Amino acid sequence: MGNAPNHATQRIDRAGLDSARGYSLIEVLIVVALGISLAGMAIPLSNDFIATSKADSSVVALTGALEGAKSRAVSERRNIRLTFNGTNQIIVERIEVPNGTATLISKTPLEGAQQFYKFALPDTPDKFGSGPALSFTGTAPYMFSSDGTLVDTNGDVANGTVFIGIPGKVDSARAVTIFGVTGLMRTWKWRGNGWVE
Repeated sequence: MGNAPNHATQRIDRAGLDSARGYSLIEVLIVVALGISLAGMAIPLSNDFIATSKADSSVVALTGALEGAKSRAVSERRNIRLTFNGTNQIIVERIEVPNGTATLISKTPLEGAQQFYKFALPDTPDKFGSGPALSFTGTAPYMFSSDGTLVDTNGDVANGTVFIGIPGKVDSARAVTIFGVTGLMRTWKWRGNGWVE
């Protein structure tokens, strides 16, 4: 019995050899090739994702500035004037009573390379944007009155659309429409074949 092979020991040794075998060169090359392919596909997708995220954050900043102006007009019982400065900044000012001077409340820039810009696209379903990037009825400057209505310089109700985007990148097209009577706002995003809310 002294030199008889122990079958249990042989089984353990064989199991140890199978698990220590490792990967073949072909298996490693296949995994590396798959990794490179996935990375190559992810880079353009991530660039598009970043551009879309910047466009979305700009429309959030724009809507936030407009909603904030409307809320202040109602809560402070004052007219709050909106000025679309340059290509990418919204200035919000409170009009003081009785002298009519303006007090600066905020200056909100659009993020990234977004700017007030209108592509050669159809109008939003609200149909207020038949003109340039800043399409409003009435005469500028525009302001929210103390009841939340958007009015022009003459005090007449104004409806409008603000279009934003990055020139040359139609996927960045966004819009905010304002219903003057209620001050209600809707945001729009261009999705290749139409505007979606």
